Amino acid sequence: MSKTDVADIIEPLVRHQVFPSVEEAARSLVLDRILREIDRYRGRIEALEKRHGMPFEQFSAYLKERSALLGDGHLDAAQKKKVAQAIMNEEEDWLDWKIARDFLEAWLGLKGEAAG
Repeated sequence: MSKTDVADIIEPLVRHQVFPSVEEAARSLVLDRILREIDRYRGRIEALEKRHGMPFEQFSAYLKERSALLGDGHLDAAQKKKVAQAIMNEEEDWLDWKIARDFLEAWLGLKGEAAG
């Protein structure tokens, strides 16, 4: 979209006095989107913290310890299979968690830029 197209889309909001100007409308709408994304990723992180009962850093250390169990020779084949399956599920959560943290950081950075 060109700048004109965006102004044309926002102009009715200004005309109906929802916003005082096109610039203010754009700033407000962008900030609203940023805040919704921040809430979304914070919620995802909180859900994972609640599910696992620990923060991300502690969960990362826990996963490392669990993975070490597979190679220490103390588990039989059936136990190894069960632990490996559990670790795979936990690693999926770890990856989701890492992505949520990265996106939250990015959206917080955008918030700082948009507010500045």
